[in-house]
Amino acid sequence: MLKIDPADVYSYLDKWPEKTNSTYAVTTQKTEGLAIKSVQQKKEAPPIIIYQDNKKIYKDVLKPDATMTAKLDGKTSGSLQLQQVIVGFDTNNKQVFSVYNPLGSEMIVTFPESAVSYAVGLRISGDGEAVLSEFSLKSYNQPPLVSKKELFSIRSDVDYLLITNVYPEKNNYYQNMFIHRRALSYKERGIKVAIFRLNTSPSIGYYEYEGIPVYMSGDEELTRLLDYRSYKKILFHFITERMYEAVNKSNARTTPKLIWVHGYETTKWYRRWFNFYKDASSLRSALNQAPGNQRQLDFMHKLYSSNDNTIKFIFVSKWYKENVAEKDANAIVKNYSIIHNVIDDQLYRYEPKSAEQRKRILTIRPFASRTYANDLMVKAILALKDQPFFGELEFDIFGQGPLFDKEVEPVRGLSNVHLHNHFLSQEQIAKQHKSHGIFLGPSRMDSQGVSLGEAMSSGLVPVTTKVYAIPEFIDETCGFLADKEDYLGLAEAIEDLYYNPKAFLEKSEEAAHRVRYQCGKDKMIRAEVKEITESSNEKVLQ
Repeated sequence: MLKIDPADVYSYLDKWPEKTNSTYAVTTQKTEGLAIKSVQQKKEAPPIIIYQDNKKIYKDVLKPDATMTAKLDGKTSGSLQLQQVIVGFDTNNKQVFSVYNPLGSEMIVTFPESAVSYAVGLRISGDGEAVLSEFSLKSYNQPPLVSKKELFSIRSDVDYLLITNVYPEKNNYYQNMFIHRRALSYKERGIKVAIFRLNTSPSIGYYEYEGIPVYMSGDEELTRLLDYRSYKKILFHFITERMYEAVNKSNARTTPKLIWVHGYETTKWYRRWFNFYKDASSLRSALNQAPGNQRQLDFMHKLYSSNDNTIKFIFVSKWYKENVAEKDANAIVKNYSIIHNVIDDQLYRYEPKSAEQRKRILTIRPFASRTYANDLMVKAILALKDQPFFGELEFDIFGQGPLFDKEVEPVRGLSNVHLHNHFLSQEQIAKQHKSHGIFLGPSRMDSQGVSLGEAMSSGLVPVTTKVYAIPEFIDETCGFLADKEDYLGLAEAIEDLYYNPKAFLEKSEEAAHRVRYQCGKDKMIRAEVKEITESSNEKVLQ
């Protein structure tokens, strides 16, 4: 990462303990690298940390005017996720610092002045195996500020900076994957972007994911980066006040800004009533978060109402802009475009369905909250159970999250309901699309419904709910829209498709056609690229 050679290299691939408790069984073995096996004893167990050599404290390594970098690399399988852990101690061996570095990343570690020693560990979550090829700290005879400027100079060919909260990485490729796919599409068209993942760490990490450069750090380093180098335009996804203020404090305060609004960042907390109405603790948690939600909405009001002509907004749906974003922030947005989320119709290719495929029903959803209405999906299946044709149907339910076991329990014993407690890659999703005919995806809140659109692109008929922006993308010509909370309506849609194979084939073809016309990859990316590359004296038609 740095041009000069390190003065010292400290490798930590040996002397790792094994650990078994009520949540995890972890075994380690020194090979050419470090082999790790993790078995999660308890579903949805929180991550654990194991420390090298009984949390040995390494002294006389940290030098005040030297740069320390940390790197973790290797390969993993299953759902296992690993992060490098570095903790710092003062002269009394009191912990004064900690940082987590993901697999595949190299980080300039910013220890506080009070830190004189450190220990190293591994943060472990999930099931699977790993072989680590590198767990190192390196010391360079170069001041940290010089090293950071060197880091900021990497990929000097990049013209645009995209700031967001999370981004895919080697060990965790689900985080904002849709943003990464945008970045790859821009790259195909000659638009080179770098990513800044804003967190709260004073240290700064760097990695490349499928050729896209990614920085990770807090607001201070974001400001420093923008003071050091300039970009033609700054792009935001899931904007927060911290992101905006870090940019505003820098030399980039007058740089043109494009802000994508997806929904979560501009929605009042009580619209998600379905996540907390069932028990007091969930309600208390929601109420505790309400002040933070209001601060975010106040910030969005300020942005929406601003006369700053360097700011422009991109909304993924007209309905969401008018009925949620502007209402909840109590503002009218002046400078904006509507560009829907991209549906990759090249990956999700349309192949004409057979009438038999109307009997194969697919669900691919997170089980992280009640937003995704998986309980309605399960109730719809149960409502079909006594129908004479039920035995001819096959259901495949894919997903992962803390609600999975609880929500699928009522259908666990049904022989034609197949439960898959894991996520799928984009390519695996496309493969599942090919063998199914109906996508069962109810919702309680959605600014578009990307998974529905992806299924439509492959020719699946969507069976979903008439809530929020979904009717902007689906109607009776290409799918079914049940009323809010109406699981019987979902079941009736599947029954209707069973008894009307011709209608199924017509809706399938129309679904694939509509999504390409409305949200097709080439059309949406061309619109976004035009927004990104327009200069201040040009105007993109809305």
